[in-house]
Amino acid sequence: MKWTSITRVLIHVGIFDDIALCVKKRWYQSLGTEMPRISRLLQQDSRLPGEGTYYYIKLQPIQNRTFHARINLPDENMGKRGGARIIYAKETLEVVKILYVGGHKDHRYTDNHFMTTLIEQRYSEERFIEYIDNLDFNNHPKE
Repeated sequence: MKWTSITRVLIHVGIFDDIALCVKKRWYQSLGTEMPRISRLLQQDSRLPGEGTYYYIKLQPIQNRTFHARINLPDENMGKRGGARIIYAKETLEVVKILYVGGHKDHRYTDNHFMTTLIEQRYSEERFIEYIDNLDFNNHPKE
């Protein structure tokens, strides 16, 4: 019998603004509905398929612990290169923090300097909420 622990998934409150921006610009319309699935995957084993290290991070606590992965949106006709992305940091074995959701259509993601600054700022802000099963990613929570 294999013992597994449930990972705490903390979501930065800016993620809701990222999703609202994607919906407003009509980039990734189903991103808000797919985020519970992505969060559950992170919660189960703190990994996503196809994850890779996000380089350029200079903030010591998350250096070499920040990852990005492709998000599959089955309702949208996207290629692998133009699809949605998620950036998250594995703070410890039991804690994963989601720092950015968007993709290549968002100019912030394609600019490495801006994205690095955004990730480091969001990590340092400590404005996170814990993922729960009935969390609605399409509506902004009250802080």
